[in-house]
Amino acid sequence: MSIPEPLLKVAAVFFDVIFVLIVFSFLFIFGLRLYWRWKARRLSGKPLPESLLTPKLKKGKGLIYFYAPNCRPCQMVEPVYRKLSKELKGVHFVKVNVAENPQAAREIGILATPSMVVVESGRIKEVLLGPVSEGTLREKLK
Repeated sequence: MSIPEPLLKVAAVFFDVIFVLIVFSFLFIFGLRLYWRWKARRLSGKPLPESLLTPKLKKGKGLIYFYAPNCRPCQMVEPVYRKLSKELKGVHFVKVNVAENPQAAREIGILATPSMVVVESGRIKEVLLGPVSEGTLREKLK
């Protein structure tokens, strides 16, 4: 029993379309990640918006943690954030729920959660995108 020729042509076109969709989705995701990284690098050195600037962030080091309550990666970072906020006494920690306060994330230019903004003397020192390990975060806050 052989497969009819028209059916083989339809299957070939179908698999070609699926292949093209998969390739374009990977390219889109890769491009989006490159854009986020580029935007995060552009933010370093800029002053912190007045709405997020507390007196402690004006003078010393700080970390602003942007999270969403239903974000799985945010839930993985949460214990690390809590642990470091208790251990590091010279660093001021601010936690911003983007679901309740989307304006704060917009003012800085945060595009995804979890994101952490390392602040020094009222200026953005670095933006960390995605889940960050405890060692990396500890090193950035020294």
